[in-house]
Amino acid sequence: METNKTANFAFAFRQSIPILFGYVMLGFGYGLYMHNLGLAFWYPPLMTATVYGGSVEFILANMLIQKFNPLTVLSVTLVVGFRQFFYGLSMLKRYRSAG
Repeated sequence: METNKTANFAFAFRQSIPILFGYVMLGFGYGLYMHNLGLAFWYPPLMTATVYGGSVEFILANMLIQKFNPLTVLSVTLVVGFRQFFYGLSMLKRYRSAG
């Protein structure tokens, strides 16, 4: 049984290597972007740990160097994140009996 789990894990890991490299490159680019904005080295890990939405992270990085307006940050985050709602609507028929 343990051999089967190990083989499954190895297969899944090999299949996900392209995604891993994509995330590494995206993270590298995000770190360079934050550095070019003049922000400290600890901002990218903090933003990555607290913000769930990659495109929102890039927008918020630019907002951090401007005059801070919490209402603007909230509204932009909600509008950008609302696109997930439409992704979910498109999957309703496919997963109707799933839950």
